[in-house]
Amino acid sequence: MNTKKAALTVLSIALKIVVFAVLVIALLRIGTVAYEYGHAVFEEEALDEPPGRMITVTVEEGSSTRDIARLMEHDGLVEDWKLFYLQILCSKYAKTMQPGTYELSTAMKPRELMAVMSGEEVELDWEQEES
Repeated sequence: MNTKKAALTVLSIALKIVVFAVLVIALLRIGTVAYEYGHAVFEEEALDEPPGRMITVTVEEGSSTRDIARLMEHDGLVEDWKLFYLQILCSKYAKTMQPGTYELSTAMKPRELMAVMSGEEVELDWEQEES
């Protein structure tokens, strides 16, 4: 009887250790993914090196920020629309982007894309190099 009790105790402890280890590994993995995604939201990288490719984009009247983010990915200006959507929400441009037709470059950073679609004048460093 003591042997069974001891075996069950050892088995119970081993199971608790395994569950704890799985939880720690899961939390580390979730934390790493969350950090990498959060870092990408604020990192501001362009899709291509300057001058990139010029792409004409038309934002329709009534387009939501989510629609605009999807359009940017569809037209090849951003790699991940969900990431761009989060960047929009975390920026001052969340409610200022306007419908219209825009000439955008794959070398523009997300904030520059948003600024142009918000009606701001954007001076690009790499435009000066071409002159």
